[in-house]
Amino acid sequence: KFSKVEQGYYYTFNSLLALQVFFELGLLTVMAQFAAHEFAFLSWGNNGDIEGKEEHCERFHDLLGKGLKWYAVSAVLLILVLVPTGLYFFEQSDSTTVDFSWRLPWSLAVVGVSCNLLLIPFYAVITGSGDVASVNRREMLGGITSSIIGWIVIVCGGGLYAIPAITSGTILIGVVYLFKSKRRLIVSAFSRAFGGETRPDHISWWGEVWPMQWKIALSWISGYFVFQIFTPVLFKFHGSIIAGQMGMTLSVLNAVQNVYLMWLNARAPDLAKLVAQKKWDDLDTLFGRVLKQSFFVFIFISILTVLVLVMVKQYTVLGARFLPTRVVVIWLIAVAANLFISAWAIYMRAHKKEVLMLQSIVAAVLCCTSTVLLGRAYSSIGIAVGYCLITTLYGLPSAYLCLRRVKLQHQ
Repeated sequence: KFSKVEQGYYYTFNSLLALQVFFELGLLTVMAQFAAHEFAFLSWGNNGDIEGKEEHCERFHDLLGKGLKWYAVSAVLLILVLVPTGLYFFEQSDSTTVDFSWRLPWSLAVVGVSCNLLLIPFYAVITGSGDVASVNRREMLGGITSSIIGWIVIVCGGGLYAIPAITSGTILIGVVYLFKSKRRLIVSAFSRAFGGETRPDHISWWGEVWPMQWKIALSWISGYFVFQIFTPVLFKFHGSIIAGQMGMTLSVLNAVQNVYLMWLNARAPDLAKLVAQKKWDDLDTLFGRVLKQSFFVFIFISILTVLVLVMVKQYTVLGARFLPTRVVVIWLIAVAANLFISAWAIYMRAHKKEVLMLQSIVAAVLCCTSTVLLGRAYSSIGIAVGYCLITTLYGLPSAYLCLRRVKLQHQ
């Protein structure tokens, strides 16, 4: 339903919306880890009540309240900064010649993302508590609902309005789930975020959370320049059509990555609890088993993806919407390396530490430089080769050395 130009705008929108990492600053990961350590001594009651030792219960609620306050401020700042930034970026391109609406869809998309930020602290602590099944169920229903809403908008000729429509579906399911299952958690969060007393047993934000958060924030910001810059660079130097091909291909590769990450993310709270209990042998056994499962799933999905893509290119007109198959294969090699890097990062963050900060910054500088220089000169193939070499020759070995350092501390 989209023209090739409109497709380019669609995926460039999504890449620029990922700039939200500059506002949340990695707090999602930090809150999940801190919640997991507190919930090793707690359990869920009815309607979102928390049961267990009062000290850990207070710290859990205080963490959520302070996290909600952080995301509320971030949501406002995101709208004030990202709306004009995006308008300026697209105004510098061929936006004056396109025959579809993009200014209002962009503004609505930013507002939708900012509203969704308010849900993140709730699902961060719920994930950290170990209730991964209900979180995944919510994400599944949200994904189905938002996809259907987005498809309806596209079929009806809504074009880029599909992006805010998709976000609205995710928000709808997220809010319904919280009011249905965790209503008392909502009340507690808002009362502590915008009122309430401070107690000695509360979370010390600057003393406990911030020392981990600023390191993860730098890692997440670095991740933007590693994973999200490809489409805007191609949009800038080679136009919206090739940017759309990159975005379409990356959406498939991100789906592959999300599948194997499911095994790892589902076990992240369990890993954190084992760290809190100092059960090092159980920790390594569980992690090794989950990593193997993820790797075999990745191999199967990758082979299937390449085969399907070859068939789509050969037998349908949609094949022209993707990058060449050789570029996809190069990219999958980098995705395989990222599997291990992501897994090791989850293992290390279970210790409430961000060891990969320096590695992430160096990787971001290398990837950003490679993407701009090789992307400008050689388009998508240059970006793919540069990214693959940096990930396999620098990212993988440097992350492994960090992992070894963390494991040595168990001895």
